[in-house]
Order: sequence, then structure tokens, then C-alpha cells
Amino acid sequence: MDKHTARGLAIGFFFTAVILIVFKPIFVLDQETVTSYLEDNNLVVISKEELVKMEQSDHSTLEENDGSEHEPTRMVTDNGKELEKQVSKDNQEKKESKPEDKLFTITEGMVSSDVAFQLKKNGLIKNQGEFIKTLESKNGAKYIQIGEYKLNPSMSNDEIISVITRNRVA
Repeated sequence: MDKHTARGLAIGFFFTAVILIVFKPIFVLDQETVTSYLEDNNLVVISKEELVKMEQSDHSTLEENDGSEHEPTRMVTDNGKELEKQVSKDNQEKKESKPEDKLFTITEGMVSSDVAFQLKKNGLIKNQGEFIKTLESKNGAKYIQIGEYKLNPSMSNDEIISVITRNRVA
């Protein structure tokens, strides 16, 4: 490359840069930012710290619930043995009784965090953050289907995900 070719190339780059600098602000297209996209689609941005706090609050809620379930107190009367037998029968019935199926509805516009919140609220899952992580790891958020589902509190996160996605994720 000789001197004249290099000079011509440099002048070309210079004029191109000047033209771009002058005309770019004039012809700025309406750029859609991530936040405006999320707002349009009713999505929420949470930071990693907020996710950790949410998981910790779920764990602390579980610990509080575990500690709050007390066994029936035993009354001391003349028929103390009969009461103990009745209490043990009640405990066995609770263990043997199957959890009831709950009707869970997913409406239009609900995103995975909304679904997880409603599942937690209805007592179908224990940890909202863990459910969201499982759903995202299976790439199932885009396959959540609108409708009514019969879900059981004893179902695992994977089973719930397969039901609400109608078996579209493995």
C-alpha cells in the first residue's frame, strides 16, 4: 500500500466518522430498552440479592411452620389411657389421609414468578425461589399453559412443572 492509497483510506474513514456523528442523533430510532420491554410484558426484574432474600424468607417461613405444628396436648383425666389412644388414632388418620387436590388456575398474562407466588400462596410448593430455579433450568417458563389444574401439595416441583406445561418439558 503506497502513500496515496493510505491517505485516501484515512480520509474516507474520517468522513465516515463525521457523517455518523452528525446524523446518528437525528435518525435515532425508538430503541426499546430491556426495562420498557419488561414493563410492557408485566415482568419484574429482581437482583440476585433480592432472590437470595426471597429464598431465605421462604426457608425461615418453613422453619417457623415446622415449629408451630404442635401435637394435641394430652389431658390428664381418669380416662388418660383412652385419651392417649384417641390422640394416637388421630395422628394415624392424619398420616394416612391423602392430601386433597387443589384447583389451581393460570390466567393470561401470568409469568413464572406470578405462578410460583400463587403456588406458594395455595400451599402447593414450599419454596418459591427453588420452584423458579427448577422451572428455568428446564426452560419451561415459555411452556406454561393457561388453564385450570388439579394439583396436590405432595407433588414435587418437577411434577407440578410437567402438569402446568402439559408435559412439554422433560
